[in-house]
Amino acid sequence: MKTKISFKEAILYWLKLGFISFGGPAAQISMMHEEIVEKKKWIDDKSFFHALNFTMILPGPEAQQLATYLGWLMHGRLGGLIAGTLFILPSFFILSLLTYIYINYSDNIWGEGILYGIKAAVIAIIFSASIKIAKKVLKKSYYWMTAVAAFLAINILDINLPIIIIIAGTIGFLFHYLKNNNEYKKKSPLEFFKNKVIKKSMKTLFIALSIWLIVFFFIIYTNESILINLSLFFSQAALVTFGGAYALLPYVFQNIIESHGWLTSQQMIDGLALGESTPGPLIMIVTYVGFIVGWYNDILNLGSPITGAIICAVLATFFTFLPSFAFIFIGAPLIELTKDNKSFEIPLNFITSAVVGLIVNLGYMLAYNSLWTDNNGTKNFDIHLLILIVFSLLALTKAKVGILPLLITLALTGMMMKFYF
Repeated sequence: MKTKISFKEAILYWLKLGFISFGGPAAQISMMHEEIVEKKKWIDDKSFFHALNFTMILPGPEAQQLATYLGWLMHGRLGGLIAGTLFILPSFFILSLLTYIYINYSDNIWGEGILYGIKAAVIAIIFSASIKIAKKVLKKSYYWMTAVAAFLAINILDINLPIIIIIAGTIGFLFHYLKNNNEYKKKSPLEFFKNKVIKKSMKTLFIALSIWLIVFFFIIYTNESILINLSLFFSQAALVTFGGAYALLPYVFQNIIESHGWLTSQQMIDGLALGESTPGPLIMIVTYVGFIVGWYNDILNLGSPITGAIICAVLATFFTFLPSFAFIFIGAPLIELTKDNKSFEIPLNFITSAVVGLIVNLGYMLAYNSLWTDNNGTKNFDIHLLILIVFSLLALTKAKVGILPLLITLALTGMMMKFYF
């Protein structure tokens, strides 16, 4: 890493990245590596990938957390805070604007057509993501078994996603412990708490909890049940959704749609479409969810849908990303002490294997609800949508078409189909 990195130059880079970071976490991570490591040489390869490995085991958006980590490496906590915030801020405003347009103009034939086409692309993107992750992670039979078990657990047994993730992680740690039993016997647990870096991280944890409590107590003071429930839900989601945005989506689908009834399945699919077509992490769909909830509920008796929508969008985003910043500022100093430690590799693989099964289940649920439509009590199968999904999946996996070109093409295709058919 360079001895001197211009703070102004770093801020301008993070702001630019916030506007151009299309294509999901893989593309965003590649952008950061090309610019920060290869071109600017602000960070060396070893530090970059060490930071990446840490963010991969955390719940939440790995690309945003990586940006925060790299910002912290260059300019401390202020640098990390600015990097992580600028990575999501443009997306927040763009997605809020698109959600407003969606609410007010999606019911005309052009809007319906665009969303119809993008719906097929989104479903294909989810299956494509599961295929990519599966190829990287499911290299052993027990990883395949974990993925299948996770799919069956959430789809047939109706077990909550956090429980599935916790079980998978626990099995992974036990598996790793049994393989490295002698290594653990040599270490004293008390040594862990004697390091000054540990004490500093514990202090950071206390600060993060204090910020959360202050904001949450203020929300409780408003006595608005929807705001309280939103805050608790997204705080919990941020802590249990290992595997990034695609792990968050099954959790949101299972709870917001089925348990709380805040959104419909169609609204969720449309939100995925908007999230895929904007820069920033896909997990920014929480902004869309908050906006929708605030728009259709009279928050604080304000009588203003747009004000309620903005309040809920801000809260959903804040409670989702606060843990992401906390994880980095607490964990990064510790991780820098253990650059050669690979003890998280096997537990991470078990968790990621479970996430593969959960992502496949999400694609299955969205595809089923989209392909089988209810028409006056009878179920009709949408063969045209199936064709679009299949061609979209082939475009992503075989032709290597980018996400943004695919979304634009499918939006125009859907619009023409609705207009002419």
